[in-house]
Amino acid sequence: MTLNSKRTPLLHTACERISEHEIDEVLSEFDNNPREAIRNLLYDLDVLAQDRDHAVSFGFVRGTVWHRKALKSS
Repeated sequence: MTLNSKRTPLLHTACERISEHEIDEVLSEFDNNPREAIRNLLYDLDVLAQDRDHAVSFGFVRGTVWHRKALKSS
């Protein structure tokens, strides 16, 4: 299965909005080191996800009551 076959219409549209120039800018920001660029993009996504967790009320989501699972410590 290719990446193209896995895309939903919304994701496909979002991917089309990202230009080659924007990709080149991200790579150049990290001295053309793709691993460092990916690491920093994943970090940014994690920060955004954590911010969402703090900013969103999870008591009532899309018509159903949502119960947050307790984090398991190992």
